[in-house]
Amino acid sequence: MLNRRLASLIAAVSVAGLAATGCAEQSAAVRVDDATVSRSDFEDQLDIVYENDDLRAFLFQAVDRSQLRAEGDPSGSFRQEYVGAMATLQVQFLVAAQALENEGLELTDDDRAGVIDQLDQGVPDGFESLPQGFRDDLVDGIAAFDKLQSELGEEGFTVAVGEVVDAADIEVSSRYGSWDPDQFTVTPPPGPAPAPGAGDDETGLTPG
Repeated sequence: MLNRRLASLIAAVSVAGLAATGCAEQSAAVRVDDATVSRSDFEDQLDIVYENDDLRAFLFQAVDRSQLRAEGDPSGSFRQEYVGAMATLQVQFLVAAQALENEGLELTDDDRAGVIDQLDQGVPDGFESLPQGFRDDLVDGIAAFDKLQSELGEEGFTVAVGEVVDAADIEVSSRYGSWDPDQFTVTPPPGPAPAPGAGDDETGLTPG
């Protein structure tokens, strides 16, 4: 279950129409128009959130490690529900960034500082130890939500995000699931996600 702040984007755009077409590079896990998250970065993030109990509690509600990897599964292999939730989160962050740009809004140091304070409290022993790239993406993604909602209000936030997803090409690698435009979420394929580096027949991006 996503943190309420993050889940609010799903609720905001669930009734919006989506256009998701086109092709993308095989190395991408998630793509929203020209913005991408690479497969290597995404799989690193799966490991990071799995290992960090405080961060996992900050992002999700009442989720422990046993719910993310079945007993006996190899290291680097995760339940597809977890993989789908993380992929959905990446789509949310990319959509929020595009909505900021469309509205002519920019994140400030103060915007980021407020999120960093929240993360310092929620992940007291581990936030600074996170890889800088992931840490920066997390701060900017959450700060984008807060900025849009504070500047536009709930109704304006819904409209701004809906306009982005209505026009965007949103794609998710078939390795991690498929994009569901009606529910604005990633629907996982059956079975555990393959361990990073494992062979698979479908490594391209599958449009929703």
